[in-house]
Amino acid sequence: MIRKRIGDKASKSTAAAAALVREIREIVRSARAKAFQAVNFTMVEAYWSIGKRIVAEEQKGQVRARYGEQLVHEVSRQLTVEFGRGFSEANVWNFRQFYLTYPSEKILYTLRRELSWSHYRLLMRLENLRARDYYIREAAEQQWSTRQLERNINSLYYERLLASRRKSPGQENRAGAAFATPYSHIKDPYVLEFLGLPMPPGFTEAEFEEALISNLQRFLLELGKGFSFVGRQFRITTETKHFFIDLVFYNYVLKCFVIIDLKVGELIHQDIGQMDMYL
Repeated sequence: MIRKRIGDKASKSTAAAAALVREIREIVRSARAKAFQAVNFTMVEAYWSIGKRIVAEEQKGQVRARYGEQLVHEVSRQLTVEFGRGFSEANVWNFRQFYLTYPSEKILYTLRRELSWSHYRLLMRLENLRARDYYIREAAEQQWSTRQLERNINSLYYERLLASRRKSPGQENRAGAAFATPYSHIKDPYVLEFLGLPMPPGFTEAEFEEALISNLQRFLLELGKGFSFVGRQFRITTETKHFFIDLVFYNYVLKCFVIIDLKVGELIHQDIGQMDMYL
């Protein structure tokens, strides 16, 4: 009995220590992430300041375009010698453009600290200010990598969402607004180039489904905010028959299930009736 009690105490002590270590591990990870963000945004601020100085110096030159080229070349050459990579002519031109895109400190400090210089280098190429604000917010909140951000920009993610909202009666069209409605989360069309499937379709619905499952992470990113995967070939049963839904997702923002029935041919009224029955 004594040994059992000692063993129980040791077991509880080990479990308590493991729980404490988990908490401490999260504290350390959180601190490191915050430190990384702070250092990262400090460099973003530095690049903005470099751009500001270059523009100010350019304005002193009589022939601004030619003077600007010479200035950027010389700045790049000397900084590369002293600091190494990161100060190529292309990057120095980017510093200059970054300042011109956000020409005041007030605007600079509204930018999201979660994003890196690589993110902002992509974002400042966007001429549509509302689209740029949308991508800044979404990239920060959804923790998009630069590759994800670049793909979403190139596949017109924002424009597809906006077009879907405009197709729905009674929806507001304020770009970048967060609507808790289906039309604020469903794009039309979806871009699935990452599946590597031929177009026009030369594959079966089963092959289509398999390709989506094999690229599930990318598919979730394309679906957008709030989606989580529930299952494939999800069985529902009526009094007389079993039916199998191709793909089922749950959206935690809308608080509803999203069911997908894959078709590679023309949609017919029986397909719509079947979807109604699923619902």
